[in-house]
Amino acid sequence: MKLSHFFTGKPYHEIEKNADTLLQMGEYGSAKLEYEKALLKVAKKTSEAPEAKNHIEEKIVKCKDALALEHKKAAENLTGTGHYEEAEEILQLALELVQDEQLAVEIEEQLRGVKDHFIPHETSEMSLPEESLEDATEFVYQESGEEYFTALISTLPKTEQKIYLGYGDPFREGYVKLNQGEFEDAVTLLSQALEADSSSKSFIRLELATAHLNLGNGPEGCILLEGFLEDYPESLRAYPPLCEIYWQNEQFDEAQQLLLNCPEPLRNSPVIHLLIGETMFHAGQHHDAESHYRDYLDSHGQDEAIALALAKTFEALGLKEKAQKQYSEIINRCQGCGSKIDPLIKQKYADISLETGDHSINILELYLGLVQEVPANRTDYYQKISMIYELNGNENEARRFRSFAEQSQQKS
Repeated sequence: MKLSHFFTGKPYHEIEKNADTLLQMGEYGSAKLEYEKALLKVAKKTSEAPEAKNHIEEKIVKCKDALALEHKKAAENLTGTGHYEEAEEILQLALELVQDEQLAVEIEEQLRGVKDHFIPHETSEMSLPEESLEDATEFVYQESGEEYFTALISTLPKTEQKIYLGYGDPFREGYVKLNQGEFEDAVTLLSQALEADSSSKSFIRLELATAHLNLGNGPEGCILLEGFLEDYPESLRAYPPLCEIYWQNEQFDEAQQLLLNCPEPLRNSPVIHLLIGETMFHAGQHHDAESHYRDYLDSHGQDEAIALALAKTFEALGLKEKAQKQYSEIINRCQGCGSKIDPLIKQKYADISLETGDHSINILELYLGLVQEVPANRTDYYQKISMIYELNGNENEARRFRSFAEQSQQKS
């Protein structure tokens, strides 16, 4: 190694080459970070600018658009399974990244649809008396019934929106109740809607099944979902809840048959692949689940949900170092694309690191951050912070955080 490299690090063209490799592998977040490092190096070398600078900036733009597109697709999967809040967050991130004008327009349109879903949950700055909350909710629906219902279904595919608009008032009111978490009322209204529906094929069954499952009525939900999928096998929304029922009943063969026999357009969906791996995991086939997740990531590129499932599988297999590395890679990718890191991922990484003998300042800082992010678990975090200080020979700080843990435990 040249002595100059020891002091200044790699030259920009070596960093750029490494970023090029990451870009080709589809690791857009990591590639973006490397290109940005290279750009900082170029900025210090006036002899290389502006050609090298422009070239690297173009590659950064390419990474940002690729990340934005990945987020857009991930949001589509999330809305398809009813996770609207997570979809909104990831689309906001995509908008911050996107550089391509047409893609930005598409993301904004998608985001508007997801945001509309939250209209019922928005609150005014002026709080209402507790006794009037129920009346206020009813008032919202009566005053803006059509717009309210339309906003709720706006994230569904266009064909499904048209079907939902064709149903009568019991369905509309029941669908609103379902989305407001009033599941017993939703079951009553959606059951009425199903009885009144003359069509042999009805999406009402899917929504009624969802209401039943939220009340813990697994058998009723299962019958409705199985019947629904006979008529609409390409509806991705029905597969996760039905698989959950099969797993609870240890009907693992039924779950695998359902997923392996799904229509061709769904077979490469990350949702289906995740469910296949989860079925293996719940059946105790952890090695098979590991192989399945690895094969998917190798052939399709990164998907956070599957990467997380692989980390969980490594833990179940007792492969702590591999799990730690997997969580670390997820955290690094999130940092690379600027997305919020799930505190549970940070906790998993920190816990495994501590178990495997890492009691460095980095792990200490993770726990200190988690105290703020997840205050409900602060007793556990304080205890681990105290342990790290003790392992590093700082008895004063160890004692101080033990005291914090005791105080926190007394309050809970």
